[in-house]
Amino acid sequence: MNDRLKKYVENTAKIRELSTPEVVNMKNAADYSMRLRHNFISIGKLANENRQILQEELFPYLEDGVHISQEQLNDLGEFCDELLDAYNLDNLDPAIHDMLSRKLLDTARDDEDAGEVVLGIDREIVSCYTMMNITQRLISFPEIADAYRKRGFNAAAQIVDLLDPEAFAALPDDESRELVLINSRYMWSLYEGQRLSEDESRRNYEMLVKALSLADDPEYVKRLPDYNWRNHKFRSLNYISMLLDYHNRRGMPPEVVSKVADRVDEMDRLWHDEPEFYSQLMEENELKLHRLRARFESGRMDIDTYHKNMRALYDMRDPSDYGLYGMTMNLMLPTEYILTLDPDHVTEYEKHTLAKFYSNALSYAFNMSGRDSMSFMLEFLSMLMSNFIEIPGVMTFEDFCLSCIAALHPPTYVHSTMVAQLTRCITRHLMRLKPELFNNIFKLLGTDDRDEVLSYAFHAARCHDFGKILITDTIMVYGRRLLDSEFDLIKKHPGVGADIMKDYKSTALYANVARGHHRWYDGTKGYPEDFDNTSVPERVLIDIVTCADCLDAATDTVGRSYSRGKTMFEFARELNEGAGTRYAPYLTELFKDGEFLADLSYLLSNGRRKNYERVYDRIKSVYDESLIYSGE
Repeated sequence: MNDRLKKYVENTAKIRELSTPEVVNMKNAADYSMRLRHNFISIGKLANENRQILQEELFPYLEDGVHISQEQLNDLGEFCDELLDAYNLDNLDPAIHDMLSRKLLDTARDDEDAGEVVLGIDREIVSCYTMMNITQRLISFPEIADAYRKRGFNAAAQIVDLLDPEAFAALPDDESRELVLINSRYMWSLYEGQRLSEDESRRNYEMLVKALSLADDPEYVKRLPDYNWRNHKFRSLNYISMLLDYHNRRGMPPEVVSKVADRVDEMDRLWHDEPEFYSQLMEENELKLHRLRARFESGRMDIDTYHKNMRALYDMRDPSDYGLYGMTMNLMLPTEYILTLDPDHVTEYEKHTLAKFYSNALSYAFNMSGRDSMSFMLEFLSMLMSNFIEIPGVMTFEDFCLSCIAALHPPTYVHSTMVAQLTRCITRHLMRLKPELFNNIFKLLGTDDRDEVLSYAFHAARCHDFGKILITDTIMVYGRRLLDSEFDLIKKHPGVGADIMKDYKSTALYANVARGHHRWYDGTKGYPEDFDNTSVPERVLIDIVTCADCLDAATDTVGRSYSRGKTMFEFARELNEGAGTRYAPYLTELFKDGEFLADLSYLLSNGRRKNYERVYDRIKSVYDESLIYSGE
């Protein structure tokens, strides 16, 4: 790999580290705020360098018809592999990897290089699996993940063809054969996150059994005698056991569940026959989790025994392990437990257990900062969010999501707080000047109390970006310009946020505000296009949050942009230019009111600085709370 591409990799890793500085060893909130500001100045410099590298060293070779020399192909292949390694959870830049891996596969096919084609198919399956998991967090838009899944299965079909004995024998080298064998089991992970039909369920199981059987097939063993067949057999059994993930989310029919449970018993026997070898492939406690789940799902264990054993297993987790095993025990295990509860009848003991799960999950996310495996962690965290059970008086969905934002992406937490304060300020002054604007809000809330309206406005605004939690790894792409596919994901966040909020008592009333905060006042532009913000009772608040959102983004220079922010007067001119189209016309009048401008000036200066300091307090409180529930 040439030096400039190496530099892109180094810069991208450094940017991720700088964007979420650790707080544990910092002296105080002011120290944290200053560190965050200095870090984003450094990020700006690294990002400019990265953009130039991509423009000169990568993008020209992605054009159709461009000749790529063998040396350049080697450099690009090494660069591609540095950006994403799904097997080891190193996920530095999956979107660029996706673009590049497709180009390399097409080039290998054009050159009729059989070995490079197999390597390209492997990259394609890995890339599609990763992008599928990133996009299927957007629960409101399953078609995006399905497109990656379809691409992945198109590549997987070629692996199935290469498993034919004659085709397998004709492969050019052992490395190609090993990649085909690895993908014979790995490719079926593309079914993850999908509710399968009975035919698909059986096919999923049967194809994994076929992959397992290769370890006992003399023709394949003879063809590749130095391959680690014990590893292959155990890994195949592991993929079979994963068919029951998340309380049998794939919907395996009873007879398949029973067969899976038998295979998990087989995996358990293998492990205990040679623990010295198999403990390198799977921790004993993870094996216990697979066995507990299989026994419960197959009806071989009652729910009370299952819960008791799951709690005991959770207490043995390592909260500092950010590998796949650590994420499984810290995030997946609690979600598996929660999925078996009745959310309408939660006992006091279960409430305590849930509080413990949530608090520790937040601490885990907080300590995750800056790691390459962020995308994989978000996969697990999104499942916990999707199956959240509110605990009034202990932890609401609003509390949990706000803490997630603070832990995962401090600038978005500051932005959310700023938008909430700006919204409350705008609302208060508009109620003074034009109280009739809020008639529908008073009716919606069933009150004539202005303080209740102000509280509603503040909380609705604070929750407006909850949809971004699920795409934090995309938001953290500071090292280059967003690709069109990434911007399309970000444009989904209002709808995703509204959809996850509408099912919870603490956030349901704010859903339309989240859904509409990127729509124009006149309803002609913005996103989502299928939402009519002009006809809902929350319209005035949507208009206010839209203004507050744009105002903060325009005037902040930390975490939102790298150039000089606008002054509030420059923004007022922008507001005036868009009056009646993008912005509500009554807002331009407000920006001429002296009393309002005095309050606004304070919020944009001292208020913002205090909010950056509050990030420290929020994150520190999450960390301290987790110590209580962990017994430290």
